[in-house]
Amino acid sequence: MDPVTYQATAYFTLDPHADEGSGAIPIDVIASRAYGKVYHSLRGCQRDAENLPNDSVKLYHLMDDDDFEEALERFDSREIYLGWDPEARRPVIKQGMTEMEYWLSILIAERREDATVDANPPEHMDLEGSVFEDAFFAARAFTPSLEIVIADLIRRGELPRGNYIYRHCW
Repeated sequence: MDPVTYQATAYFTLDPHADEGSGAIPIDVIASRAYGKVYHSLRGCQRDAENLPNDSVKLYHLMDDDDFEEALERFDSREIYLGWDPEARRPVIKQGMTEMEYWLSILIAERREDATVDANPPEHMDLEGSVFEDAFFAARAFTPSLEIVIADLIRRGELPRGNYIYRHCW
């Protein structure tokens, strides 16, 4: 019988609230530096796995070439699923821009009266260029997939290539 050999697999830990020296990667800080906007990663995590509770653990496998390339293809895709329209009884797809471009177009008002959209818009509503009165409502309305953001940050050299554990305690 051959001896069993184990191959160690490295996982990097992402934490939106990480302090320096904690060993975890502060994903919000890195994304903010890369995109000029704070990334609210709980919504992105929920987009990647529906029905996750607020206290969530999610694994992102981005070590293999296939997984990494697939995530980058999704990042670069110019088609966004906005949700199900119950009245039209069909999914709503926006074409011509990426999830990242769409997310970056959503703004936060400096004054409440400058908001252009209700705090709780329908899931399928096109929010390109919308201005929310509060960052919480904007993040809840739309945040890109965390997997594609990690892949892009790896491509940009902001994160090392590898597998990631994301844990968010709300």
